[in-house]
Amino acid sequence: MHIGMKIKIARITKGLTQEELAEKINKTRPLVSHVEQTGKVNEHTLKKICQVLDIDRAALESEVYEPAGQYQKGNAQKQEIERLKEEIAMLKELINMQKEVITELRKKTEKKAGK
Repeated sequence: MHIGMKIKIARITKGLTQEELAEKINKTRPLVSHVEQTGKVNEHTLKKICQVLDIDRAALESEVYEPAGQYQKGNAQKQEIERLKEEIAMLKELINMQKEVITELRKKTEKKAGK
């Protein structure tokens, strides 16, 4: 998972929109979107994002990509599978959180429509 995806998950977990994060780091929403989609971010902006989201920069950069030819016999492949399983679990959790938000928004909309 690249840095941008980790930033997105941290932002959503903190309950911030891209616009809110952008305001807190004195940047634009399109820039935040670009960072989340590509994982490309300059040092200064990354430092600000880490401060606002209260995340450790080292944790964002902890995973190092290794081409398949570099794997040691089976062990690294098992680690990669476990990492991918963790990533899937985190993404499923993110989906469930979004479903809850959608459900709450629908309830509020229905209440307003019923009034």
